[in-house]
Amino acid sequence: MIAIINILYVVLLISYLLTSFFIIYHLVRYSIHSSLNYIALVVFIAVSIPLVISNILLFSYVNWSALLANVMIL
Repeated sequence: MIAIINILYVVLLISYLLTSFFIIYHLVRYSIHSSLNYIALVVFIAVSIPLVISNILLFSYVNWSALLANVMIL
């Protein structure tokens, strides 16, 4: 059961990364002002990387076996 949760999390993480690349591509390619292009790209990356890292760390801290044992009892 824990392996299924990990696989689903990896799928979620990969989909988030693909979506991020999609956003970055469109920020670079279809920006109206080239000066704002760089600022928007830096802000997006500066916000996204800490969010992904904190999400991975918080996911790794969850004790899935204890959580699933409590859920299965209910």
